[in-house]
Amino acid sequence: METEAARNLMKTYHIIFDAAGCDKRIDREDFVFQLLMEIPKLIGMKVLSGPNILRDHNPDNAGITGIEIISFSHISIHTFADRGEAYIDVFSCRPFDFEKVREYLHETLGVGKESVETLEIKYPWEK
Repeated sequence: METEAARNLMKTYHIIFDAAGCDKRIDREDFVFQLLMEIPKLIGMKVLSGPNILRDHNPDNAGITGIEIISFSHISIHTFADRGEAYIDVFSCRPFDFEKVREYLHETLGVGKESVETLEIKYPWEK
């Protein structure tokens, strides 16, 4: 039986794109910045804040993190160039074309489908 609280929860749209074997440009702040500027254009949303780009120089976790607030939620990316890995999260409370995001990331990061795990998150209260 569906509860009143569950019926009132917002529908969300969420894709997680985790990739290995990425283009070495993932170690450049300007590359991560540009990637974060392009995704909102693809999905018809506006950047409200950011992108904010930070480099972690810790030898155990060296990489770049970027995050931005978009007009219906956020986009984040974490890159680890020494391992060729990128972890990207696009979250919104407005529908967007998951496939456009996937295609752009495959092409831009230079990774094939065999090197990527993507998840479209669907919550139990969403029909």
